[in-house]
Amino acid sequence: MAEKSAKNPEPAAALDASAHTVIRSIVAQSREVNERLSEDELRKIRKYLVANRVDDFLSEKSDVVSLIEMYPFLFNSLLLSPGLGEYRTVACDTLTVWIQRTSQCCLHSSGFTTRLQQETTAGSANDADIVFDFVCEYWSDSGAALGNALRELFMKTISLIERVWTVDERTERLGKWIDRILMYPRNMRVVYFTTEILARQLGGHIILAKDPAIIHDSLQLTYSNALANPVLKMITAILVTIRKSEIEALGKKPDPEALEAVEKKWIEIWGSEVVSALRNDNLRSHVQIYLLPNIFRISAVAFGLFIKELQKQPLHTEIDISVFIGCLKVGQDLALLDEASNTSVLPSDFLRGLLHHSSEDLRIGGLSLAVSSPQASKPISPTTLDILTEAFDDLILESDPEFRNRVYGFMRQMTTRIRDSCYALAREQKKCIITSNVSRAKEIEAQIAANVKFLNGYLDYLRELLRPGSSYQRIHMSLKLLKVLIRAGLDDRVDAKWHEKNHIDFPFNIPIFTPKTVRVLLDNLMNNYEDVRDASINLLKMAPVSALLEDGVDKKLVVDGYGEKGLRMIKGLRGREGDGGARIMDFCYYLYGKLGDGGDWEAKFLNNFIGILESAIQEAERNLSLAVKDYPLHGYFTGLRFIFEQIDYNSEKAKGKALYWNKVHERLLRLAFSVWGIVEKILCHDSPEGNLPEELEEQYLASLEEEYGPATQLILSYAWRAIGESSALLTVLLSRIPDDESKLLDDKAVTDLGNLLLSELATIRHRGAFSSVYPTFVACCTRCNLSTSNKLIGLPAKWLEENIQLIQSKAQYITRRSGGLPFLVAGVLTAEINPDRPLLQKTFDRLAEIAETPAYLSDEKIDLPQVHALNCIKSIFVEARLSGPSAFFIDRALAMAINAFASEMWSIRNCGVMLFAALQTRLFGSRKFTDSRLTVGTMSARLFFSRFKNVKDILLQHLKEHVYQLGSLEASHVETVYPVLSLLSRLEGTNGYSGLAAFRPLIMSCLSSRIWKIREIAARSLLALVSTASWVETYRDLADDLSRSNQNGTHGRLLALKVLLESFTSRSSQPEIPVEVYIDLASKFEDMVKCGCSPNILAFLRVCKSVVDYPSAAGVHAEAPKSILKHKFYDFVLSSFRTTENGVGDRLLQEQIIGYLTERCVQRLVRNSNDKEALNILNDCIRTGSYIGTIVSLQIISEHVDEFALSACEELITPVWMTWCESTWSQVRSATIRLFSALLSRLKQWNGQPVYATFEGLYAAIDLQIAEANTVSEAALEALGPLVASLSMSTGGNDYHSRWNSVLEVFSDDDATNFRKPFSTRKASLASIISFVQTVLELQLQNSETIFLREAYFKLLDFLSDDDQALREIATDFICTFILKSKYITTCVYCEKSFAKLLIDMFGNTTETFNGLGLFAERKVIGTESPARQIEDAFTPDLSLFVVEKQNLYINEVQDAELWAEMIMQLFGKAGDSDTKETSLKRLTEWEASALKLLLKAINLHGNDGPFGWTSNAEVFGFGRRIIEVYRMLKRCKSVQVEIEAAFNELRRLANDKDLHSLWNLEI
Repeated sequence: MAEKSAKNPEPAAALDASAHTVIRSIVAQSREVNERLSEDELRKIRKYLVANRVDDFLSEKSDVVSLIEMYPFLFNSLLLSPGLGEYRTVACDTLTVWIQRTSQCCLHSSGFTTRLQQETTAGSANDADIVFDFVCEYWSDSGAALGNALRELFMKTISLIERVWTVDERTERLGKWIDRILMYPRNMRVVYFTTEILARQLGGHIILAKDPAIIHDSLQLTYSNALANPVLKMITAILVTIRKSEIEALGKKPDPEALEAVEKKWIEIWGSEVVSALRNDNLRSHVQIYLLPNIFRISAVAFGLFIKELQKQPLHTEIDISVFIGCLKVGQDLALLDEASNTSVLPSDFLRGLLHHSSEDLRIGGLSLAVSSPQASKPISPTTLDILTEAFDDLILESDPEFRNRVYGFMRQMTTRIRDSCYALAREQKKCIITSNVSRAKEIEAQIAANVKFLNGYLDYLRELLRPGSSYQRIHMSLKLLKVLIRAGLDDRVDAKWHEKNHIDFPFNIPIFTPKTVRVLLDNLMNNYEDVRDASINLLKMAPVSALLEDGVDKKLVVDGYGEKGLRMIKGLRGREGDGGARIMDFCYYLYGKLGDGGDWEAKFLNNFIGILESAIQEAERNLSLAVKDYPLHGYFTGLRFIFEQIDYNSEKAKGKALYWNKVHERLLRLAFSVWGIVEKILCHDSPEGNLPEELEEQYLASLEEEYGPATQLILSYAWRAIGESSALLTVLLSRIPDDESKLLDDKAVTDLGNLLLSELATIRHRGAFSSVYPTFVACCTRCNLSTSNKLIGLPAKWLEENIQLIQSKAQYITRRSGGLPFLVAGVLTAEINPDRPLLQKTFDRLAEIAETPAYLSDEKIDLPQVHALNCIKSIFVEARLSGPSAFFIDRALAMAINAFASEMWSIRNCGVMLFAALQTRLFGSRKFTDSRLTVGTMSARLFFSRFKNVKDILLQHLKEHVYQLGSLEASHVETVYPVLSLLSRLEGTNGYSGLAAFRPLIMSCLSSRIWKIREIAARSLLALVSTASWVETYRDLADDLSRSNQNGTHGRLLALKVLLESFTSRSSQPEIPVEVYIDLASKFEDMVKCGCSPNILAFLRVCKSVVDYPSAAGVHAEAPKSILKHKFYDFVLSSFRTTENGVGDRLLQEQIIGYLTERCVQRLVRNSNDKEALNILNDCIRTGSYIGTIVSLQIISEHVDEFALSACEELITPVWMTWCESTWSQVRSATIRLFSALLSRLKQWNGQPVYATFEGLYAAIDLQIAEANTVSEAALEALGPLVASLSMSTGGNDYHSRWNSVLEVFSDDDATNFRKPFSTRKASLASIISFVQTVLELQLQNSETIFLREAYFKLLDFLSDDDQALREIATDFICTFILKSKYITTCVYCEKSFAKLLIDMFGNTTETFNGLGLFAERKVIGTESPARQIEDAFTPDLSLFVVEKQNLYINEVQDAELWAEMIMQLFGKAGDSDTKETSLKRLTEWEASALKLLLKAINLHGNDGPFGWTSNAEVFGFGRRIIEVYRMLKRCKSVQVEIEAAFNELRRLANDKDLHSLWNLEI
């Protein structure tokens, strides 16, 4: 609001005399009471200020209220503004407009300026400082509206002081503001907002003079979404003002060389820092989005110089490439990079490499450079289109949804650019024809043809992604991209209403809605995923009717056939079947409306559909046990919901059928009541999840349970789905049926429906059913509130009153979470339309009164009204639509929650905790406390208590009552203190705010509590009292108290010190930890480590560690004291790590000491591999005997193995092996053997004992008899890899290799048909294979390629299609680096293709290796099972109630078959006319003959297919595609037998007669 008024004041409006009178009355009244103005009064003054011109205020007319008169009240209102609602925003906005008007008056009249300074404090240094403090305090936690208002207030305040102060005064004051704001914690956004504004006022050179490191330090915070934009805007302001001043210093016509020198000097200020940030994965994106465009936009010269510097560096690493293409993209967007330079820096091979790169960012960068252009009509080159076609798989099939969304955006951009460029080319071609420029016209024709070819291929690709059995991401992405093409107008048959805005026609037409496309879209109406079904039906409704119902057929008969299939599906027990059938019925209703023959088929279809549902409900009323199986209800209600969502009651067609719609609505409401009668007993049972009504138990057949699963599960699913979908239908009816004189839904029906919903919510026990009915109840209340009928408008309030009475009187059907009562209360309040929310205010007061009624232990029972009141209050704050109105009650709710902690009743205390947790989440967000307070939702203490003024006293009172009682044995004191402290721990200290001083002695007392958790939370809470200015003082107080406290007190203060030190960067105004901290800790060291209390020693060591690890700038004066403390620390650690374990505290201390010592020795060993002392200590740490200590030591060493010299590895491997042999703890053994494997991979060979003995020891540890490998077996398997490689060339090497292979066969299984091994087991298998291959390659064993690597390579190839992305990426990384020796790491898809081709070259030359590779490839094409088993499995119905997801969603059997069919053809090409080729062809021929025979038999058995038919089954479809691929291979090899040719011709004939799936592509 402020921005609007400040930048573009509303035009002056003529004011009558009453307006002046009103404002004068407000001012006079305010002068008498000396209080802040009301929000309404502020709005009136703002309007008055906007409406009056500057001349009106300067003319001093008697009726115009003086600006000078208004100021004290506006200023006072700002300072006293409450934090809730819009008051503070309105106060800021009003004062901003006043300042703007005042500044304008000062500009026009020096006399006014004099009066302003003499008669008011406006513009004074004191008031300006107050405004500055106010802005700094509330900007950091403001929403958009308040943030904009504060920004404008700050800017207009600066504008005013420009008018009333001298330049020197202004510069001095703004300089002091800069000093103050730079003292604030750097994680506060206000630092950057204000510094940006001040930099534009004073110049960036002043900012850099005060803080030379501000650019570097601020860039490090741009990983945060909240900070990135303000930080980079500030940096931009600093740099832009510096450049401007330097250029202005050159004069009006600067010399080009001098100008370039200035640009180079300017780049020196920020260039290296920006490049460093760009090289950081966490910072790069934000720097490219928010900083580089702003810098390069003002200086194209700087862009050119910057790019030249980047090009000097070789583009070897992913980071180098990311930085380079990111900058190119910025230049491209700013039109600084023309097409010629783009081609020179991005040659085709480089672009191809980018689009296949494993890095998602690089692929996106390459795609962006390929399809983006500052000229939208610039054609994309044919070469680029070909490269894009090759990269479709790597762009569109990625599993990461964020990546797919980014690709989607660029593919939209590509489509638009192709359309616009082709449109421009077509216009140019017409001109060329007119001017007889034939050669250019032919060039254009070729360019357009290239685009047509690309789009046809693109459409074919997207259509193929929609085939049965495709994974979710393939189908979802294809549907989105098809919609882009449709809305772009590629198919000119599509109605123009579906086109996007600013539409331009393609100069050609490509049909999108072909029979193949329509078929796969219809298939996906039955997809398991709801969003896929929704997208499919939406695309079908965009299609021209002629594409859906072809000419020459009986269209009604076709739709009738769809309806019959839909009804068969809708009877399915499983949710996906009912939903799929419902979508088909929705589509049928749509098609009936398009027949247009006057038959009113829609109404007939709807009547018939409702009638079928009525019959199903009657069956359920007669025999529910049979109806559960044969007549599920949810699909019918879902279908009706879809239908009524598309009915337009305001259309002329609907308006003329009021009587018809009345009857339809009556029938639907009766059905809803009937459903409730059927399922009530099931859903209202005290334990609905395990309940089977007695009458059903007698009727339910055991055979049904065997077929569909447990009876209770089946019946409960039937019940809650029925009530859920019927409620969803009612929600649609209540929301869409107009409430007018037609009375399509009369008042009585709404009333009865409301009473039904009340009954359901009050009695249901099933939580899923609660959630289903609640939106319907809200819709019903909303309809009543919006109604013009007196009978309805008061109903929600009446229902609410009854519900509150229910809380107090009846609770026999209420659970401990109050069942549906909170939904009943929240539903009515959510639907309230009065902006003043009187019902919410009244209800909260009533609930608070009930909740605050004293309850005593003798009264404890499950139906306590206080419990239900607290639960209802919680529901108000949880409901998102009440988030704004409920904010005014947060302080009262906090008070109630805290009061509940002290109740004698557990049930009330439990509800208090739940309410408190909900409020805390509401206030601070759902993130939990972590080590980094930057990631935790916190709030300024001053801001928090300004919003919730009563909370501070409540918190303080509770702490006073309970803190000093913590020593007693009563748990209620802890249960009260802990939540209060947890709330305080979410507050941030603020400079100059002393409002929490009364809490300090209480928190300090908690630091001495005998309860550890209280001490911990008190340590965190203390930070709420610490500001940047008081950090050092707080440290001194805590450190001085260490010697004066008991052991608990000492421990609490040490915990507080650690938290304080961890918060140093955000809490202290100093860049380095003060020297006195190092000196103080060193002086206390001896006493603290000899205190005799292990937990305190451990806490003190952790404090010291956090200090000695704190990064110090080179040459700081604290280095010597820091070194002294570090020596003391490690001397103690070294002397104490062998301490004998006694209690738990001693063990924890020893484990931590071992960790510190191991870390220290590893650092020494990395620097000096000959450090014998470090090696000996590490040996002792590994074999210390402490369970956790050994594991910690092994983990730390493992993290640094790659940094050790080989000599150090040789020294470590023996003690590691001995630990493995001696230890009996499985976790120690697994950690030990993993480290042994890593060391052996570095050394390749170990002479500690014979290699075969090591192999046998590890092999014996692997248990092949259990279903899941344990950690020891996994670790042993990893270690076997390099050992097998070493043994492979020895005597009997084949035996070791074969035993290792047998283990891998068991542990690397990712087959969905078997028990799928867990991730960790498959990862261990992959690690073993990788270490084996790497060792073989590095040892360069003879015949390694043909003898030992083949099976390992095949297994690696399998891992490229593993379900877990992490394993695919590990395998890809290794293959690209060590086997393919690629320049870049590619995607898994591209790597698989490249690796397969390499295998053909490697293993396709000899009979032995050819057979192995050929069999592997054949399995990929025809599957591992026989044709008979495959087709049997394909036609076996899945009767499970819920969908069981495929084990591996990544594998695409059809695509794999196509890929490996091509690989086999390449193998055949290398084999010539060899016997091995003939043998392979014979196997394929036998499989094809058998499979074709079985498929033809199945076709004759199952008959006609068509949409929603049996070939839409993913397994059947895949089986058919395998047959077609094998036939294609045999055809290319000219090896098709007569019988197979005849069978395939019969398949073609039947495909046409039976309407088999069009994507089988039988045209060969």
